[in-house]
Amino acid sequence: MASVSDIARLAGVAKSTVSLVLNGKPGVSQRMRDRVRKVAADLDSHDPDDRDTTRGNPGILLIHPMSMSSQQVFKELLQGVRAAVVDEAHGNLGLAVHDPPLKPDHATSVLIHDPQLRPDAVIVMASSRDDPLLPELLAEGLPCVLLARQWAPDGISCVGMDNEEAASMAVRYFLQRGHTHIVFAGGDLTYEYTELRLAGYRTAMERAGLLSRHFLGAGDAAVEAIVAASGSTGEGGMPTAILFVNDEQARTGLLRLAQLGYRVPDQVSAIGFDDSENAILCEPPLTSVRVPRFQIGKLAGRIALDHVGMPNLHSETIVLRTTLSERQSVADLGNGQRVDQGGHPQAS
Repeated sequence: MASVSDIARLAGVAKSTVSLVLNGKPGVSQRMRDRVRKVAADLDSHDPDDRDTTRGNPGILLIHPMSMSSQQVFKELLQGVRAAVVDEAHGNLGLAVHDPPLKPDHATSVLIHDPQLRPDAVIVMASSRDDPLLPELLAEGLPCVLLARQWAPDGISCVGMDNEEAASMAVRYFLQRGHTHIVFAGGDLTYEYTELRLAGYRTAMERAGLLSRHFLGAGDAAVEAIVAASGSTGEGGMPTAILFVNDEQARTGLLRLAQLGYRVPDQVSAIGFDDSENAILCEPPLTSVRVPRFQIGKLAGRIALDHVGMPNLHSETIVLRTTLSERQSVADLGNGQRVDQGGHPQAS
């Protein structure tokens, strides 16, 4: 079965144009429509299966948590999905709340299981690694895309960021500013991103020849554990830098640091993840890993549409790079460690 990308490349058009043609939508000239269909037919002639181009507007259901720590994160992800599903493909985008475990009488359960109400594909936001919703979607044969996830069970697509490299990048930033006593704080290992960010932190510390330590849980509780451990024999005192699992945990963690008498960045430096409004609200404003949320949402929407247009599509995985938004939460200690692209120390 030819992919939208293959058709677009050979026809010399945008993937959104291919999606409009394959789904029988207006907005494309007849000449362009014939051109795209010919390329699709030529490609599909090598495959015995037929593409369904007769269906109506695709219906995509976005299932999201009841609450999120950042309105900005939710908004930008949703805007990206909407751009792909509604603006580009003229599809229908519905929203439903997920509060696991999903009970049979929950409205979201009705949307998934009722043949008259079920969507063509589902996008799931902020799911945990063992979310019970995912086996239900697979059992129903509903195409599913995990939003802002780097890994998915077999048969499910996902779009996310490179969490491990992002964490390693943050550690290298600390090293370049002279920090060697760096700890990881916050997070819950039931969520994939915590495990991956912790792994990236550990890898970067190991490559630099440094000891790694982590303190999971809520940001304020993690900070309390860090301070308590710093007074223990053999722990080497208070760290000079903390890598928080996300901006929300950093916000509560920095508040607790201030209450305990530690000044940021004079005594302790900090970096967070997400580059959300929580980073700006920190005092001082927080240096944070910037996540391309709009692009993640848009790609998730496009993959959901790919599943609708290509029933034989098994799954797709897309992982995006990140950058670092520098603010005032990291002190320069001088004599920073020079590291190569792999995070290994370089000789002076």
